[in-house]
Amino acid sequence: MARFTVRGLSCRIGSAKPEPAAYAWCVRELGLAPEEILFVDDRAENVHAAERLGLRGHVFTSVERLRDLLETA
Repeated sequence: MARFTVRGLSCRIGSAKPEPAAYAWCVRELGLAPEEILFVDDRAENVHAAERLGLRGHVFTSVERLRDLLETA
């Protein structure tokens, strides 16, 4: 966790995935446009909720697939 400067823990931000407010908090705190953010989660429901708000999404299934995505981005 120390590698991340922004940490959106639901117990601290007052909302949890897949609530839109959780993603809005992240967008605001990161200070980026939604389309500049890649949201990664192992639950498709959470990824689809992020995508509805304009974030790029990836359903995590393996380290290799995520690595490939990051290398081609």
